[in-house]
Amino acid sequence: MSGSVVYLQPAFVLQHRPYRETSVLLDVFTRDFGVLSILAKGVRQEKSKVAGILLPFSALRLSFVDRNELKVLSQAEFVDSYPLERLALYCGFYVNELVQIFVHKYDPHPEIFSCYERCLSDLLLGECIEQTLRYFELDLLQEAGYAVSMAYDGNGNPIEISQRYSFLAEFGMVADKDGLIGGRTLSLLALRAPLEGDALLEAKLLCRKMLDGHLQGRQLKSRDVLAKIIRYL
Repeated sequence: MSGSVVYLQPAFVLQHRPYRETSVLLDVFTRDFGVLSILAKGVRQEKSKVAGILLPFSALRLSFVDRNELKVLSQAEFVDSYPLERLALYCGFYVNELVQIFVHKYDPHPEIFSCYERCLSDLLLGECIEQTLRYFELDLLQEAGYAVSMAYDGNGNPIEISQRYSFLAEFGMVADKDGLIGGRTLSLLALRAPLEGDALLEAKLLCRKMLDGHLQGRQLKSRDVLAKIIRYL
């Protein structure tokens, strides 16, 4: 098998699906190569030693042969796992879908990789899950090149705690007495401070508006599932 070999690259499986009779096609998020599609040959056979670790929310080290578009798995080592449950599990799938959209194939984003790993750790704790999602969304947008200042409005003026603001794509925050988010919440977001009450709701509305501007009408499957799950928990 010809092609260059990448050894023990830190990675997480974002999605996996059967391929032919015995193999699996993996979408993985790697630290140094961004999102890749990797073919894991024969892992659905009973004698496979790695099938049980090639799952979402497990920290892995993957070796693979790089043959242009086709990457073929040659080795997989287990590092750690983040056994998410209930609401945290569905939030994890939502985070995975965001990564697949905002991190382009073969575009390395080690900073997002670190944010992703930290997000899984926080989701595993099961505390302040909404806050965990909001700060991951903001970190993802920032590292993907879509940063919006939470400390200054679009004109460069410091955010005023007593003022309300609206968000305008390509411009930023704009003072608006009927705006969806208060200056206090923006100040908390700028500091990555704890969120609660109205601040959590306002942060959710703001992040939704920011994300939707870049999704351009694309529907997130995990968002719809998550909304249904929340109603029943």
